[in-house]
Amino acid sequence: MATLKRNDPCLCGSGKKYKKCCLIKLQDKPTFDQADQRAFNELLPKIFDYSKTFDEEIQPVYEQYVHSFERLPKADAQAFSQLLFHWMLFNYPLENNKTILDDYISTHSSTYSDHFQQFLQDWKALEPKLFRITNSDAKNMVVYDVFQDHSMTLEKTPASANLNEGDRLIGFLYPTPKGYTLGNDAIAIPKKLEEAFLVQWESMNQVSQLSKHKSNETEQSMFTRHFHDVLEVLSLIAVSGKTLQAEESLENKSKQVLTLLMDKLDWSSISFAHYLQAKVTWISYATEQSPRIQKPETFAAAMEYWISKLHDSTHVSQKKLAEKYTVSAGTISNKYKAINEN
Repeated sequence: MATLKRNDPCLCGSGKKYKKCCLIKLQDKPTFDQADQRAFNELLPKIFDYSKTFDEEIQPVYEQYVHSFERLPKADAQAFSQLLFHWMLFNYPLENNKTILDDYISTHSSTYSDHFQQFLQDWKALEPKLFRITNSDAKNMVVYDVFQDHSMTLEKTPASANLNEGDRLIGFLYPTPKGYTLGNDAIAIPKKLEEAFLVQWESMNQVSQLSKHKSNETEQSMFTRHFHDVLEVLSLIAVSGKTLQAEESLENKSKQVLTLLMDKLDWSSISFAHYLQAKVTWISYATEQSPRIQKPETFAAAMEYWISKLHDSTHVSQKKLAEKYTVSAGTISNKYKAINEN
């Protein structure tokens, strides 16, 4: 793509010329004095250091979430882990219902200038986003926020230099003294996985409406609240995408098992990633073993029991599932063993 010129239509889609739209935003940068610039340079390191205060609370949760990335290649696992950690800094609610970032700002804001305190309000609004690059040249790119239906022209940085039109990614837009910039923690979704990820995201969105949370929750709010789940789902798709594609070739009764499972799960206590992991397990088992399915409820109950064992749930028993699916506990046990040993 040719370099954007001043009189060209702005890439963000406003209908204005570039010089009267996003170019102004790029050039209209806040003036930071030396003290504020130093405060900005030290901000992330200080937040990281401050987070150690909460290690006892967040470390077990972080280790629980990051465990799912072990299935990925080492470099990918590190990238996922970094993005997850940043989400835990900016968005994970602590026992006091504040985030680490909120707590840091409320504790230290008085040490900063009024100008920098105002700047920190933009940091408090940080959320992970789903982006698509709609235009790109050597210097600039237009980043489309899928959930907010909003585009922004950004200067490219070394971290975003290789992004091209059509690329889709997840990550944070960080406020800086020069405007917003895409963080180097952003993860690009490979094109071969895009469709599968969007299909699973739509399913996540649907089951979220069945949970204990409000049915009118926005997609952005859900994406933020379930971001650890989003990352685990993406990692599952990266490793087991071919298995998930095989769902279409399953026999009808095998598909009925998955439909029953999704309908009967208590989504207020089950993560979508755990369901997806069970789905991969069932598709593999059904494809390799071609089980005789007289009553799909039996296998659906066995798969729900499999999910309960996956996250060490103690409130789900074979007896309770037998009542829920109107099958026998002994049959559930036999089917569970067969699936688990596959």
